[in-house]
Amino acid sequence: MPRISSVDPLAASFVLALSLAACGTDASSDSTVASETGSVTSGDGSTTGSGTAAGGSTGTTAEAPTTGSATTTADSSTTGGAVSDTAASTGGPDVTTTTGEPASTGEASETGEEPPPADACADQDEPPPAVATPKAINDDPAFIQVYVNNIENLKIQGEQCPGDWTDLIAYMKSIEPSPDLFLVQQISDAAQLDTLVARMTDEMPGIFEGIIADADPWTQLSPCGKEKEKQTNAIIIRQGRFATVGEKHVWQSWVNKDGECVRNHQARTRNVMIKLHDKIADRDITVASMHWATAQGDGPDPACAKANVLEVDQKLHKKGFGGDLVIFGGDFNEPDRKDNGDLRPWYAEANGDAGGALNYRDPIYRACKTGGGLQACLDDNWTIGGERRIDMLFAQDGQGCRARSRRAHTITFNEAEAAAVDLTGDSDPNLNYSEHRGVRAEFYY
Repeated sequence: MPRISSVDPLAASFVLALSLAACGTDASSDSTVASETGSVTSGDGSTTGSGTAAGGSTGTTAEAPTTGSATTTADSSTTGGAVSDTAASTGGPDVTTTTGEPASTGEASETGEEPPPADACADQDEPPPAVATPKAINDDPAFIQVYVNNIENLKIQGEQCPGDWTDLIAYMKSIEPSPDLFLVQQISDAAQLDTLVARMTDEMPGIFEGIIADADPWTQLSPCGKEKEKQTNAIIIRQGRFATVGEKHVWQSWVNKDGECVRNHQARTRNVMIKLHDKIADRDITVASMHWATAQGDGPDPACAKANVLEVDQKLHKKGFGGDLVIFGGDFNEPDRKDNGDLRPWYAEANGDAGGALNYRDPIYRACKTGGGLQACLDDNWTIGGERRIDMLFAQDGQGCRARSRRAHTITFNEAEAAAVDLTGDSDPNLNYSEHRGVRAEFYY
């Protein structure tokens, strides 16, 4: 089978070529479309297992809070014991360790040889810079506020698989600053994305815009019936912070079929990526919203997750993308750890804090590692089924170093419920905003 084309870095390309040697070609087609405690919170145990889902592309609009049209490129309740990875928002130092050798002074050695180059990533584990207390609208050039959630087709009361997606909006409204980025999985289509974007614009500070993988994705069977028969993925940006740069890029995830990596056939596993210009920081970033296939094979990588994570790394750094930050997040459909607590191969490859070669930062892992009690903390930060952490954010800076983060948090159903009650005076405690718990974090340039 042909391998995926190489991009920087060379080492990742080599690993990817080996990993995908048995993988099929990309059969996806082009498409065009229409005050915070700083804690990582433990689980409330109020959800059940995973639902069924799908994925697919939009561009920018001017000021209207709707999805737009863009060209696409495509390849063939808490339990207490909160943990913090930071001091208060006014900016005391984190309890962290530094990595790498001391930076060179730049002076020639006594032997007359040139000194070794300074380690560009020597400060990647230092605390983020001190910033002012967040305001409703984030106008601080030092960081961006990022959310991720599989929203399960905006679940509502009375459906076959009921829920109340507006609880998450209430939670977002209760937190400062308002989202700069929201990586969304399992939105039905452009019309449903318009509904979400309009609600965010109406309820929260800022004007928002959606970039969707497929405006009208093909249908699939779902145990939740018609409400989930269409599924795709999207990126929501705050227009006051970001403008799109160039074309979005859409590609299909890998899946394990009979021991071989092939392109998955579901619309929900079409990932979407866009390059953005940060108008406040005057920097460029690239972000991707991911939804991988469920495991259908045997062995150490039953969902071809390692092939998928190697590929997204290449995509984020491909020509025309990259920037001062690269961020990906979503529903990976495979946990970070095995039953015995060991890291799964894909996650071990991605997570630089765990020694992974791709050297991304998972802000929840970082907060748990810094706070102590790593395994228990990660368990408390489950995102589905009360036990598995399959929904995550990852970020890296423009030097290939782990992006610094602060106030990483898993959004419990109880928190969202409480925010809805505070906002409206009423909410059904039996309905959760999704089957997946969302994650948010601040990422720093």
